[in-house]
Amino acid sequence: MPSHQQKLTLRRQEGASKETSAKANEAHPPSPLMSDAIQTATTEQMAKDIASIYMLLKETSETQESKLNAIQTATRAVEAKLADMATRISNTESRLDFLEDASRALKENPPATSDEVNALRQKLDDLENKGRRNNLRFAGFPEGCEGSDALAFVRNTIPQLLKVDFPGGLEIDRAHRSLVRRKPDGHPPRVIIAQFLRFQDRERIVEAARRLGQLSWNGHRIMIFPDYSKLVTDKRAAFNPCKRLLHERKIKFSLLFPAVLVLKMTEGRREFTDPKKFQYYRASQFDLTFSVVLLLRIRHNPLGREAH
Repeated sequence: MPSHQQKLTLRRQEGASKETSAKANEAHPPSPLMSDAIQTATTEQMAKDIASIYMLLKETSETQESKLNAIQTATRAVEAKLADMATRISNTESRLDFLEDASRALKENPPATSDEVNALRQKLDDLENKGRRNNLRFAGFPEGCEGSDALAFVRNTIPQLLKVDFPGGLEIDRAHRSLVRRKPDGHPPRVIIAQFLRFQDRERIVEAARRLGQLSWNGHRIMIFPDYSKLVTDKRAAFNPCKRLLHERKIKFSLLFPAVLVLKMTEGRREFTDPKKFQYYRASQFDLTFSVVLLLRIRHNPLGREAH
């Protein structure tokens, strides 16, 4: 440890150093210009630092504001979608309530069954055919040969064509071409449909046509058909392949109303309401080639219509 004398010596040296510094300052004091320069430099640096801090804060604030705007936009879009979903759910609930009420009403008061609908359809078809029972369809007369009065044309032409005398005159309610669009030249002409006042006159025409066989008028082949509803016409047309092959085999048959194919065989009378069932019947009556050809015709042309 230092002695007391050494401590006193150190104190004297420190005091002498301080006095020397004070004297030096007193001898060379700082000038006012230097003090102002130092103060100015310090102020400018502080201003730069403050400006830098301000710009940093401003950029940070703008970034945060843009992010907040994006969040608000997304939030509004989600709110709109939620509102739309709520509306749709409400509408769906209303429709479900309506369907439940309708289903309950149907269970309490069931509509007509499919069998009842089919029965009504058959009755309507029967009424339609009864309304057509005095009608005949004349095919083969060229377009325009009737002029502007189809009724007078039928009344004057049919008795001469069939060589049939109608003492009371052939009375016709109406006559016209079929209402389909007229086809270009070279295609079959539209049929003429006539409704006769008396069913007996209609039957006389059918019998005369059957008796004469092939009919010709001014070089045109004329054919006469009953006027049936579309349902019956399609059912009868389905037997056309069968009829063609029966004609080729010279087998006697008849097609009864509405669509019943009747064969007069040696073992008795056979009736068919379905052309496919007639094909199965061939096993014991016709050869295999006949049956295969018939089946192919039925499958490729179910309504028996010729391709144009």
